[in-house]
Amino acid sequence: MTLTTDHGTLTFTFPELGPDARLHVTFPRTLRAGDLADQAGLTADTTLRLAQGSPTGDADAVIPMWQSEATWIDFSSPHQHPFLVMIGVDGVNAISGKVFTGTPDFDTDDYIEVPTQQTLASYRTGTGDHRQLVAPSTHTSRGPDPRGRLVQLTVIPMRAESWARRRHHASASTCVLCDISRAEQARTPPRTAVARVIGPLESADTWHPTRMGSAAVRIVNSVTWESLTGLTPRHSRLTCADYLDRRLPWHSTYRESDRPEAARDESRRHSSRL
Repeated sequence: MTLTTDHGTLTFTFPELGPDARLHVTFPRTLRAGDLADQAGLTADTTLRLAQGSPTGDADAVIPMWQSEATWIDFSSPHQHPFLVMIGVDGVNAISGKVFTGTPDFDTDDYIEVPTQQTLASYRTGTGDHRQLVAPSTHTSRGPDPRGRLVQLTVIPMRAESWARRRHHASASTCVLCDISRAEQARTPPRTAVARVIGPLESADTWHPTRMGSAAVRIVNSVTWESLTGLTPRHSRLTCADYLDRRLPWHSTYRESDRPEAARDESRRHSSRL
């Protein structure tokens, strides 16, 4: 397996399985929404950039984010080659809410399959609730967490012989897996978040028993990023006006400012216009 980082994309390649075994992972930028129903309608306006390395040395890339934005994880397989993907957030399996092990549990289906599902909009915590991926808060009394939020990925490709059969599928028009994959591939930018997880459709023996790739990404806030680089994030932050346009609530914690009274005033102005 080979892992490369190119601006906003992590790419897993398995050349030993052929040129089709390639998976791209990106992190689109979107607004924050506390309600899962609101998350399903969100779109992305840009792709967050990846910088190689991490502040703690335990990740392959780092993403700086503003307090006013969220992200989801977007997967794409250019040649429709299927992959089993496990996602962990701060040591918790994003699908099951249990400890992230990096080894799939086929009894509990604690993973997703690409390209039958190409986005993960929220993750499950250890307490069972769902949250968007956001940067650690700069508004806590302890100060920002310098380590950032850790996103772990484990990728397992489909067996070569299984993929060979899938590529030459004679009745693709009547195949549920092919229909879902084509529908996902046909979605054009701006891609919308998918709040629900599509349950696994492949049998366990479809996946390669020994080929596996892994990567980790740290999400840091603007304060940590500036302490590391002396710079602010390159992309512009989302504002109260952006939330107003989408009729979503603006919260004082979405500001970078340390002046809570100014944040409250802006929040009141926003609420009065909704």
